Parts: sequence; C-alpha cells; structure tokens
Amino acid sequence: MLRPMLVHLNGRILPADEARVSVFDRGFIFGDGIYEGLRAFGGWVRNVEDHAARMRQGLDEAGIDWEPDALGPLSEQLLEANGLSDAFLYWQITRGTPAPGDPVRARIPPRSMRPTVFAYCLPAPGVEALDEPMASTGATVPDERWQKGHVKAISLIANVMAAMVADRAGGEEAVMVRDGRVSESCATNVFAVLPGADGQSEIVTPPVGEVSILSGVTRKILLELAPEVRVRSISVNELDHADEIFLTGTLTTVKSVIRLDGRTIGTGTPGPVARRLLGRYADYVRAHVAEACGR
Repeated sequence: MLRPMLVHLNGRILPADEARVSVFDRGFIFGDGIYEGLRAFGGWVRNVEDHAARMRQGLDEAGIDWEPDALGPLSEQLLEANGLSDAFLYWQITRGTPAPGDPVRARIPPRSMRPTVFAYCLPAPGVEALDEPMASTGATVPDERWQKGHVKAISLIANVMAAMVADRAGGEEAVMVRDGRVSESCATNVFAVLPGADGQSEIVTPPVGEVSILSGVTRKILLELAPEVRVRSISVNELDHADEIFLTGTLTTVKSVIRLDGRTIGTGTPGPVARRLLGRYADYVRAHVAEACGR
C-alpha cells in the first residue's frame, strides 16, 4: 500500500488530499508567486543556501514578504514526515488570498495579505544513480518569454508552450533561442562543447545576464567544479558544430542532448565531457552527504 504524501501548507504538515487553498489565491488567479525546486541526497538538502538566496531575490523583486532562510529546516521537516532521504522538493510562495471584501483581481495587491506557503516532496534517485548522463532529444524554439528570466516565477505558461512546440518538432527538450543566441531550456541551463579558435574544443555556457536566464544552482556548482568551462554567448549557428550539448538542473543533474532538430550530436550518445562533469558532481554530492552524516 502506497504511503500517502504529506505536504506543507502554511506551517502545517498534512495529507495532500486534505490540503486546501482558496480559489482566489493570487497564485491561481494571477500566477503571482515564486518557487524553488530542491534536491535531497541521503537526507542532505543540496545547496539550500543558494536556493534560499535565489528565492530571496525573486521575493524581493515581487514584493512578497516571506523569509527563505526557513527553506532548510522546513525541507528537513517535510522529508522526515514523508520518510524520505533521496527526494525532490518543491516550494511555492504566492502573494496570498485577498481578505473578505477586498477585490480578487486588483493589479495592486492589498498590503495586508499573508503569503501562501506550499511544498511537497517526491522520491528521487540517490547519488548512486549519478553514474551516467541521461540522454534526450531536443529542438530549438524561439524564446518569447518575459525579460525577467532570473526571477523563478510560477507563471510558466510560456515554458509550457515552448515545450509543446519542441514536442511537435520531435524534441523532448526545448533549447530556446533569443535574438540568435542560445538562452536556456524550459527548466535547465544549456552547455555545449564547441570547436575553439585554437583548434581545441571548449566547454561553454551562456551568461545569465545577457538574455536574462535563470542562474541555475547546478550550473553554479559545475562552474566551480570545472573552471575550464567558459561563460560566453552561444550563437544558435554554433550548435550545428557542437560535439556535445547537455542540460543541467536540480532534478535533471546532467542530461545530454543526443539529437537536436533531427540532427545527431556527436556520436549520438552522452559524450565524455558530460560524463566527466557528472562524475565531478557525483563526487561533490558524496562528499557532502558523508560530511552531513558525520555530524
């Protein structure tokens, strides 16, 4: 018998089928909220400080009053309640629900609203699964989203639409392009292995500010673990000559795009650079899990 999922809602842990949010919550009416996806390995909530910092930036820009320093202890509480140590955790903070008598569709929200805080967690593979990059197909898609890609907003219909365009083109992942430059995928950052000016291959990933993309936590970790990665613009035309293309994200970790727009990338299998970076990431996770267990 499956164990019922327990969720966090406004300070309470309760069964998912008992959780209730008002239909007038601004997350439902406007998509007015900020979210974070976190990963736990062996009970260690990976880089929770980085997730909290990114959430704080988004909440501050949105003007939503909630303290993301609580992400760590609340995540551990939710993991324990569900009996999980290897998991994906999703946290969503909306602006909240208007009080009785307040307008439900006011563009300028009443200051008296309290945020709605919701989270769930699901089982995910442990560190032992980080032995081989996942493989996927992709399609390039115009990036027609808003200009605040650094804000992790719950208003994700543009990402959904991009994913649907990629699916119709035969790609499992959308590699988005804006003004001729690669930005990101729907939920991941993009890396590519390209021919360098000196004849040697270079590993590159787009800068987060140029086309306003999300500063991925997994991307940040890999940039620290692999200083050979160069942060620079990637033109969409350069992808025609890529030896490897891979995506990085909290749940994705490292996923190789082995076909893009119907064209085989490299050998059509996860390449050596993706394998090498995933190996460094796995060692990083093992070391932190061991440290956390030794406390």
